[in-house]
Amino acid sequence: MSEQTRTPPAESSVSDRDERRASAPGDVGDSVEKVDGRGLVTGKAAYTDDVVADDALAGKVLYSPHAHATVRDIDTSEAASMEGVRAVVTRTADFPHRYCRQGVPHPQPAPYDEGGNDPTVRFVGDPVAAVAADTDDIAAAALDAIEVEYEVHDHVLAPEEAMAPEAPTLHDEDEYENPQPGCDRDRNVVAEVESSEGNVDAAFAEADIVVEGEYSTQTVQHAQLEPNATIAWIDDRDRLVLRTSTQTPHLVRDNVARAFGLPRAKVKVVKPRVGGGFGGKQDTLPTQYYCAALARKADAKVRLVTSREEDLYATHCRHAMDITVKTAVTEDGELTAMDVDITSNTGAYGNHALTVLSNGGHEPLSVYDLENRRFTGRAVYTNITPAAAMRGYGSPQGAFAVESHIDEVAEAVGIPPLELRRRNIVHDGLKAFDPGFSESKRPFAAIGLEECIDEATADADWRDEPRTVETEDGRYARGFGIGLAMHKSGVAGDEFAGAEITIEDDGTATLRVGVGDIGQGADTTMAQIASGVLGIPTSDIHVQSDDTDATPWDNGAYGSSTTYVSGTAVRRAAEEAAEKLCDAATDYLEDSRESLALSEGAITGPSGDQIRVADLAERIFTGIDGRKKRIIGHGDAAPELSPKPFAAQVAEVEVDLETGDFEVMQLVSAADVGYAIHPENCRGQVIGAAVMGYGQAVSEAVTWDEDGRPEVTTLREYESPRATDIPARTTGILVEPYEPSGPFGAKSVGETCNIAPPAAVANAVRNACGVRVVDLPVTAEKIASGLRRTE
Repeated sequence: MSEQTRTPPAESSVSDRDERRASAPGDVGDSVEKVDGRGLVTGKAAYTDDVVADDALAGKVLYSPHAHATVRDIDTSEAASMEGVRAVVTRTADFPHRYCRQGVPHPQPAPYDEGGNDPTVRFVGDPVAAVAADTDDIAAAALDAIEVEYEVHDHVLAPEEAMAPEAPTLHDEDEYENPQPGCDRDRNVVAEVESSEGNVDAAFAEADIVVEGEYSTQTVQHAQLEPNATIAWIDDRDRLVLRTSTQTPHLVRDNVARAFGLPRAKVKVVKPRVGGGFGGKQDTLPTQYYCAALARKADAKVRLVTSREEDLYATHCRHAMDITVKTAVTEDGELTAMDVDITSNTGAYGNHALTVLSNGGHEPLSVYDLENRRFTGRAVYTNITPAAAMRGYGSPQGAFAVESHIDEVAEAVGIPPLELRRRNIVHDGLKAFDPGFSESKRPFAAIGLEECIDEATADADWRDEPRTVETEDGRYARGFGIGLAMHKSGVAGDEFAGAEITIEDDGTATLRVGVGDIGQGADTTMAQIASGVLGIPTSDIHVQSDDTDATPWDNGAYGSSTTYVSGTAVRRAAEEAAEKLCDAATDYLEDSRESLALSEGAITGPSGDQIRVADLAERIFTGIDGRKKRIIGHGDAAPELSPKPFAAQVAEVEVDLETGDFEVMQLVSAADVGYAIHPENCRGQVIGAAVMGYGQAVSEAVTWDEDGRPEVTTLREYESPRATDIPARTTGILVEPYEPSGPFGAKSVGETCNIAPPAAVANAVRNACGVRVVDLPVTAEKIASGLRRTE
């Protein structure tokens, strides 16, 4: 894999970055050593299951073998009487409170459709019971001894059949709390949305040309390296403690407390190092609830770690979507209206059903300057693994459809796809097509999309002409494709983050943040932001982010919020600490308070007088000159804005015209990140997100047989790309149109480049060989079939 970092193309932008970097007192803008890097590479960093827990019981879960059934009876007597079995819990007796697993603050924008001692199982993998025993073998034997009597019902796997009049109703429970807009349980519709701007119908009636297309995306899994793991126990103060792999420790605390009817203060969550999340660890998973229930019932420590098989089908995955796009365009290539309709398969439970659906339409439509646009959609219950949050959060599905469709529009009007995009993309001053519940109403400012297109196409040596670059024997053809993307920087009006900084007596600082590092480098970025205010090295800032007792509330690491939202809280906490330091320094310096500046570990006035932060902190802490004090800064953030990061992603594909085999020769991603707090880390996020999107583009899929049983049960079967499968040239380019509302000008970066690779690859295939693949993943078989049809 090759790598590179580009500064913005304009000379003024380069100068601006240099000037901003020079004016920052700390490490902001530098690719410093990660604060946790040494522990990670030496193996000292401890993940949830790395902690020795010899005193922990082995927890295991019994899952439903049926896609849809009612549990008429569970006989646990034999299992409970086995020697070494310490506790048995069941879905029909030990979860009396309704809950929603969704990892966003209460009240979630989703139905509370789990718990309540519900006897109905709705997918193969729905938990039925769980056991805690002295050993894994005893726990496994106990699961085998549990006898479950099921009444099996008809099941539905696809939204269209689920909405049919004769379809079974998946959620007919008497208590169905928090129904969402458009909910129609008789049709298994969780939520339905419709939003529009302008006069769409009139624009279509007046259009020179109307183009329509249908597209579909598959179910995929997060496939993070670390399986889901939880160790739960009751501590010496009768509190429930969970050491667990999560993106949202404070939300897990809240969700678990609600599920068991406990005050939140009676639950504590410890988040160790996390081996990847990508949304897969945003929600509170069934294993976390069941591990907690076992620990409470056994009054003992319980360890529950999922297998790869369980992670693939018994946790949650990305929504599959069927999408239609209709566009009105003038003969000279002006897009005058676009109409997008999405049917989303949300699986057995409705967490994230509404919000992912909304993203699927609104974000791809926001990339273009459209006076008339309409989005309609519905999320539908089916009897498969619940879908939930996953990197890109609905945008990859919608972008695959819209960006594929834009190429079809370009073909219809006879304008090169790149040129059509350049004529119609959004610019500063326009507004996003936000859903009605969004609080982010500010017009676009500091958009780097055009620069992203310029940089990505230049780096890839883009060639516009279709069916180009044939090889010598004529068997292979190459083509370029592009996809554009927009995402967000947190959820405006919903996020809340807190931070606290203590200046230690040696001049270092301890930073406490509730957001967790899940492998994306958050601990380092948070320390850098504090460094940028306090003027002390990042290495002197100790980040604590692992314990809900010790850290301020933070919604957690999701929604591309960490740098923008949590980073703003850190900056404010650092600013308060800096103010207090400067106030204290006036006792020792002749210069005025307002003229003091923090830099290089010292406070300096214009006269040149200075005092080292370490000396000042020691004097304050030890009380040499008066009453002992500690310098502590507090900050929080609840932004009403969500600045939009953009990306342009280019793929070059070579297709075997005889077999349909293809290879992605290069994948170039240019991302608008606002300002790169840590350029190397940003580039890692850009490339990592693109590679994840590449997997969805070319190979990954979770599938079920006609009985609803998962067909993919191992990572080998799942076909996530290995290192040798990744395009030989995969590059990440940073574009930095300073975002004034972000900490030091930063927007988000982690999700944007996960969005457009499927469209870029599909467009490149079309450009190379004339075959349009409209359903993901793009495969040799589909291309070959298309080639045969064109012969």
